[in-house]
Amino acid sequence: MSQRLVAVLRRGDVLPSPAPVAAEGRPSRGRAAAELAGEVPGLAEERIERARTAGLLVGWVAVVTVPLWSVVDLATESSNAATFLAVRLLCEIPMLLALVALGRLPLGRRRPELLTFLVLAVVQAEVAWMVTRSEDPRYHLLGFTLAIYGSGCVMVARPRWTVALVAVSWAALGLASVTAEDGLPPGDLLAVTVYLATASVIAVLAHLRRYALDTRELHTRVRLEREQQRTGVLLAQLERLSHEDPLTGLANRRRWDAELAELCTRARQRGNVLSVVLVDLDHFKDVNDRYGHGGGDDALRAVAGLLSARVRGGDLVARLGGDELAVLMPGADEERATAVAEHLRREARLLRPPDSGPPS
Repeated sequence: MSQRLVAVLRRGDVLPSPAPVAAEGRPSRGRAAAELAGEVPGLAEERIERARTAGLLVGWVAVVTVPLWSVVDLATESSNAATFLAVRLLCEIPMLLALVALGRLPLGRRRPELLTFLVLAVVQAEVAWMVTRSEDPRYHLLGFTLAIYGSGCVMVARPRWTVALVAVSWAALGLASVTAEDGLPPGDLLAVTVYLATASVIAVLAHLRRYALDTRELHTRVRLEREQQRTGVLLAQLERLSHEDPLTGLANRRRWDAELAELCTRARQRGNVLSVVLVDLDHFKDVNDRYGHGGGDDALRAVAGLLSARVRGGDLVARLGGDELAVLMPGADEERATAVAEHLRREARLLRPPDSGPPS
């Protein structure tokens, strides 16, 4: 467990697995989540949009809440209320700029996590300054931990962003304590440390857990998408094989019967002509006897290639069985069909198996 936590902290875009799956079609959990998301059409964009939406929510809550907290200052920090309000309003400027970029600029669609982090980092720097200068820091401690909780539980990003926000919070608190004239009393310093440490641990663990569940869901979606793609390919292959002769690649008897029935019905309804050319290979048994079944298969494939190359694009060439082939010619009259059949007969006579003598 500790190794998994350290791995996620160091590489927030990777969820390690003790036993990665190497089977084809099943993604390993050690792969980058962004790389996996890119394999599913639209999923990467969906994840970015989720991060952007969450960032806008967290950011606008921060922008609205920070100045409203001045009401607490008036009740508990009357001597510092004016100064604190000025600091709050000053911090609104970078926060609003980050939100505008998040909502309107291309940067907000490329790096929503960064802009959300910047908003929360400004909040933490501001509150850390107030905590070290407040007469009673207990009220500001609540605001100091809210941003960390918000990052860990709401922010749609990798856990390293919450870790970075925790680091910024501690750094801001340390810097504010050093620059404060009086500094915090020991009791208040202990309370601030305990509050911040508790919030840091809870937020990081919550973000790690949420990210692990999100990545697990991503792996499941990628696996399902791959299975759907494989199923689609298999169905297409089955559909093709169910209508194709495996030896010659021509249409099989099943497809021939279906196409013939449909075209005959259409020809009767519309008054169109339809021709059928039947092809039977002479002396095919002699070819098999002399060259074996492999030579017979080669002869069938050669004739099939000849028929496919010489007919029109809309004609259908099929193998009916054995050495019987046929050509279905919609729109061709008897004269056209006869000419095609004679042309195919003459060219077929020139075909011969390898190592055979001159054509007879």
